[in-house]
Formats: sequence, structure tokens, C-alpha cells
Amino acid sequence: MMEQKRKDNGVAAMAVCYEKFDPAAYLQYNYTPPRADFERKDSIVPWKLACLHRAFTEDVSGELLVDIGSGPTLYQVLSGCEVFNKVLLTDFLDVNRQELKRWLRDEGGCNLDWT
Repeated sequence: MMEQKRKDNGVAAMAVCYEKFDPAAYLQYNYTPPRADFERKDSIVPWKLACLHRAFTEDVSGELLVDIGSGPTLYQVLSGCEVFNKVLLTDFLDVNRQELKRWLRDEGGCNLDWT
């Protein structure tokens, strides 16, 4: 009984943290320079994109690519779009899903232009 209560409290505490998640701040910090500086060889985002591109072009392909926990990003499936017929992004947070929908539907108000 006590163990279940601690578990429930932990889940509730995490839910409160996630309610305050700001996709705009996350994207600004992680996907703009210096982390996403394509002019620098030691920048993390170009390195991640190269690794993902290599995985999708050499090792992985199929009909459907499902990304679990996409967040407000789609960099992780960009190369997958070349080898999968359908890509499905998922996320727990509505703010992350809305961020991606605004970009996909070209509605404006996106915090990062993925094109």
C-alpha cells in the first residue's frame, strides 16, 4: 500500500513538471546555434543528423516508421522519410503535438522551421 502511494506521488510530481514544458524554449536551446551550428564540425545536431541518416540509409527501412516520444521535434525522422512510406510521430504532451501540427499544416506560429 505504501509503495503504491509513493509511486502515485512520483507520477503526480512528473505530471506537474511536464505541464510546465515549454516547446519554444526547448527548441531554442537545442536546435539553434551553437548546438545546431552547421558551420562547425563539433556541433551536436549535425552529428546526430549524420548518424540517423546513416542508420536509415544503411540499416533501417520499411512501410511504417513510428517515433515514440517525438517531443516538439522531427529531426529524428527526417532521413526516415526517404525510406519509409509513412511516418507517425507521437508524444504524451499536447503542446508538443500542437507544435508539430502547426509546422505540418503551415499554420504559422511555429517555433522552428524544419524545412
